[in-house]
Amino acid sequence: MFRPNRPAMQTAVLSASQIEVLAKANQLAANNNSAAAAPLYAELARELDVPHPRRAANLHARTAHAYADAGNEQLALAQARTALTMFIQYRMINRTPVFFANITRKFNNKGMKNSASALQNEFGNRVGPMPPQPAPGSAPRGVLPTNCPKCGAPVHSDEATWIDNQTAECDYCGVSIRTTN
Repeated sequence: MFRPNRPAMQTAVLSASQIEVLAKANQLAANNNSAAAAPLYAELARELDVPHPRRAANLHARTAHAYADAGNEQLALAQARTALTMFIQYRMINRTPVFFANITRKFNNKGMKNSASALQNEFGNRVGPMPPQPAPGSAPRGVLPTNCPKCGAPVHSDEATWIDNQTAECDYCGVSIRTTN
């Protein structure tokens, strides 16, 4: 499907080696080894910063969550700052407030209150409102799988980039994901 508002470079998928690294990081995170997953996410995010900045932003966000889960507050905060800066720069207006809410909640729940406060002070007035929910009576969207079938990245219906009511795009590898119903 043609989407004129998205640059052509954003539709390319990750290389096979990048998908392999992402799958390994996702597997480590799924097995509660966020300390090992975080550096893999971070390296992949750095590789994608220039050629695929929107995907890199999502990977920086994933890295922030992994470092927070591993208890590394300093690196979690640095990655969260990078992700939020990129979300704002690339006008990811639906993703920005969702990530901001999730990461500040995680920081507070993990006792990283200074980091939550720092993000609130630096980004709170730049984040924007939460994305609107579909209007009652509008065409329902299907249910997405919990993970991307290509790269294994987590998929969240409320944060997905929807192409139509039955298809979303993986924010990590770019593959189209069909709903399960």
